[in-house]
Amino acid sequence: MSTPIFIQNQKSFEGVAEALGKVDAFAIDTEFDNNHYAYGFTLCLIQIATADTCYLIDPFEVKDLSRLWLILENSAIEKVLHDCGEDMRLFYLHGCSPKNIFDTSIATKLLGFEKIGLGSVLSEVLEIEFSKQKQQSNWLKRPLTSQQLEYAANDVRHLLALRDTLTLELRSKNRWEWFMQSMAFLEHKNFAPKAKDSFLTTKDLKLFNPFEQYVLNELYRFRDSQAQRIGKPVYQVIIENIIHQAIQNAAILDDWTNLKGIHYKLQNPAIAAQLKGVLEEATQRAIELNIPVKKPRPTPQQLKEMQLRAERSNTLKNEIFLPIKRWLEEKYGILLTPIY
Repeated sequence: MSTPIFIQNQKSFEGVAEALGKVDAFAIDTEFDNNHYAYGFTLCLIQIATADTCYLIDPFEVKDLSRLWLILENSAIEKVLHDCGEDMRLFYLHGCSPKNIFDTSIATKLLGFEKIGLGSVLSEVLEIEFSKQKQQSNWLKRPLTSQQLEYAANDVRHLLALRDTLTLELRSKNRWEWFMQSMAFLEHKNFAPKAKDSFLTTKDLKLFNPFEQYVLNELYRFRDSQAQRIGKPVYQVIIENIIHQAIQNAAILDDWTNLKGIHYKLQNPAIAAQLKGVLEEATQRAIELNIPVKKPRPTPQQLKEMQLRAERSNTLKNEIFLPIKRWLEEKYGILLTPIY
């Protein structure tokens, strides 16, 4: 395949879209930033490969991608991806619901591959080796380096050939119908982002009582709004330790301008006053709602019911599910066995 063509203007993109509308299939992948260098889920690069050409489309320069979204929704054209979950979420975020998907990652799972990362699969199936070292680089930064562009191109330039080989294997092992069912599920799955109401982590639920959790969630909500406002990921805006300390002792906020772990755009008296207001309002609201300050302990009856449920679960696991799991492993391989 020829050197990738870097598309950085609308006119060139329209030509690519015209070409893509005439093919039977193409490979596609994306590079993105998901709250690592900036706030939100940001599309940074689109890689597309046909049988003989690889395109790298810069969405920061190509402002109107609507023709690509229409092509992705065209069920007459097959789109080949590897491990498409994050890509699908990005497409849905842009109002696109792709159709006629071939996910090579799912194909490898159904075929019982031990390693299903793209690099490993290409090495095993097509004997192609390439580096994955740029995977964690900053895709928001411009200009992109030649190493980044080469890495991005490698993610798509071999997918059509990989699809062909995996298709033959799926059919020869009578797993093609399973695969098609999986692809149908992907097409109908709702990848649209859900509205976020709780910002608490599992660790927060363990460390804090219900009253503190309520207040903490409101402080996190405020932090998220500020992160969105200045376009920075939340971990760069206000570190958790400051918020945790504020719940225990609000006086820490009096020294706001001297605290470490706060983004410089927020380290001013006005933001400190807003955060204090959120803390006071959340505390008062938690009092009005009678949210307990201690974690509730289960009653003896609840403990008994919990024990009975655990015993029933263990019985089902040991006498029914484990034997079925072992049989599936022996017949189809461990990667096709459900994990519970």
